[in-house]
Amino acid sequence: MEESLLEIEKWNEIERTFTDKFGWKEGLAIMINTSKKYTRDKSIYELSISEDNRLIKDLREIYNKEMKCLEKEKAKHNE
Repeated sequence: MEESLLEIEKWNEIERTFTDKFGWKEGLAIMINTSKKYTRDKSIYELSISEDNRLIKDLREIYNKEMKCLEKEKAKHNE
């Protein structure tokens, strides 16, 4: 079995990034909804290396997409 790369420290770093940008409630909701695809009946810390990598990739894509939307919204309000 592959060893998990997603340690508590890394998960907490990702969580801080999401909650700083999207607020506590929305940031955690995004993370939880995305991670459900991979965790099912196990802890986030029990994921395989490939599951870790896919989850981080998905979270990065969602983060970038949400940031672009926020920037567009901010630009509209500044016009």
